[in-house]
Amino acid sequence: MRYLTSALVSEGVTDDQFLPRLLARALAEICVTEFEDSVEVADVQPLRDRRGPCSVGEVIELVEQNSASFLIIFFHHDQGGSAERVEREWLQPLRNQWGSRPERLVTVIPVRETEAWLLADGEALRNTLGVRWSDADLGLPRRARDVEQISDPKKVLDQIMCRVSRPVRSHYGQLGELISLEKLREVPAYRRWWDDSRVALEALGFRPI
Repeated sequence: MRYLTSALVSEGVTDDQFLPRLLARALAEICVTEFEDSVEVADVQPLRDRRGPCSVGEVIELVEQNSASFLIIFFHHDQGGSAERVEREWLQPLRNQWGSRPERLVTVIPVRETEAWLLADGEALRNTLGVRWSDADLGLPRRARDVEQISDPKKVLDQIMCRVSRPVRSHYGQLGELISLEKLREVPAYRRWWDDSRVALEALGFRPI
């Protein structure tokens, strides 16, 4: 039995509510479906010392403060409107400063915003909110992959929550537990995270099937 530890450095506190639960579930599925090893997947631990996004240097400091505590470090940053800008200003500098650290760095880069992933599964939203509205009534696309075409996913999610008179942040954790991993695998940015995580596990010596 192998023990898999990981941590998340995200942009904001709402991401810390949704992503750790989602990523832990997904890691467990990757281990079961892609690797021979029997693996116990620990909870993904958020690393944070402030409410907003960390600079690249602060990310490195957080990792160094927890040196040797985790096998994988997930770094989250929303893509917004420019993949090139995120690559230039965040991902490449982070890789350059990472150096020869033993922890494997895996990026989590939703197109537009994390909220796009929350909109990939209408059934999870219905179960969370206790409503029977169709995907069309919720303002969701017919195909999960098309959430990446929504220009302002946070606005769509806020509009849904306004209809049930509840704060959106109170449901992020539950959606992290309920959202369909099968639906998310249709979303290209999530699929890239899945593939990158599989490569990281192979580098750590996990045996692929």
